[in-house]
Amino acid sequence: MLFVWVMLGSFAGISAMVALNVILRLGEPARLSSLDEAVERLDTDAGGFNAGPGVLARDGSAALVEEDGGRRIGLLKAKGDEFVIRYVEPGLVRAARLAEDARLTIRLNDFTFPPFTMAFADAGEARLWADKLNAMQE
Repeated sequence: MLFVWVMLGSFAGISAMVALNVILRLGEPARLSSLDEAVERLDTDAGGFNAGPGVLARDGSAALVEEDGGRRIGLLKAKGDEFVIRYVEPGLVRAARLAEDARLTIRLNDFTFPPFTMAFADAGEARLWADKLNAMQE
């Protein structure tokens, strides 16, 4: 009989943890609501990041923001419920490949940051950012 009570208690405890995660929305992936939010995150991460032009992925999962002067590009990528941030400088870009459907696949010379694909609203904007990133190859 003790075994039944232990099993029921375990089931109730696990169910309560799952319900709490759903209520608190702890399982939802991170998303950027605007380019201003991306700029704010970059400025918080590296104080004094002077943002220039930028672009937000169509689904809000990533953003690219050029620093004034074009010395580097701030890159934010959703990973779980947080964002991974990289500051792309010359030599850090391995490749930026543009697909026909306005998708840009970015590969960095950073083994801790796997390649990812970013969907743009239009192909012209995707081409512009592909050119900026490819110009940072060495």
